Amino acid sequence: MLINELETQGNWLFRWRSFVPLVLLPFGIYALAEHNHYLGDSDTIELFYGIGCFLISLGGLVVRGVALGFALPGSSGRNTTEQIADNLNTKGIYSVVRHPLYLGNMLMVLGVMLFTKSLMFTLAGMLFYLLFYERIIAAEEAFLAPKFGEAYRLWADRTPALWPRFSQWESPGYPFSMRTAIKGEFYGFTALVTIMLFMDMLKNWFTVGRIMTDTDLVWLALFVLSLITFFLLRYLRKHTRYFEKPQINTDS
Repeated sequence: MLINELETQGNWLFRWRSFVPLVLLPFGIYALAEHNHYLGDSDTIELFYGIGCFLISLGGLVVRGVALGFALPGSSGRNTTEQIADNLNTKGIYSVVRHPLYLGNMLMVLGVMLFTKSLMFTLAGMLFYLLFYERIIAAEEAFLAPKFGEAYRLWADRTPALWPRFSQWESPGYPFSMRTAIKGEFYGFTALVTIMLFMDMLKNWFTVGRIMTDTDLVWLALFVLSLITFFLLRYLRKHTRYFEKPQINTDS
């Protein structure tokens, strides 16, 4: 049956989901090389366009952070070998979209793809991600449905998978954990800034034959700031109890 095949593919993609998207890397480099010009022949316009792309990706990181900050213990983790779910998230951001982490990932990728200025690469890449997450979602939901039964079915029936329906927001009844959100996403923030910086350097090489221009001080400053933040937060995570998640009372 097709649904079983999708589930099998989804389980494999779930396990290797950090590496499978790397197949797009050579196409992204080619797109940068093909669009070897600055918008409006202006460093300033090009910089603002790049910052706009970065803000789209940053929006995806924020969506992921909100999901993690409202997530119940034993859910929404970074496990890769198998599906794990001790609790079912149905409130907060999960009341408007079933898979906010994947929605956040797609926004992050959208910003990066737009940075290439290639409409064809962006459309093809987003189609790739839709098919990619379609299979992972099929596998996840095949695991969650029997585990949580009727509660899952009722929630899934009213909540869209990836396109948020904000009108049905339901407060979780417990506080948002900013520390949990930061703990889960500060690696992603540093990675995002690093990717944007190196893409900008590669674009400069293809366009003007050098990796740095006058406006790249903005990207360098952001990169240095992200590194300082990364090492500070990593120290707090490894050597202190600052990021320990408080107990959540879900009875209300």
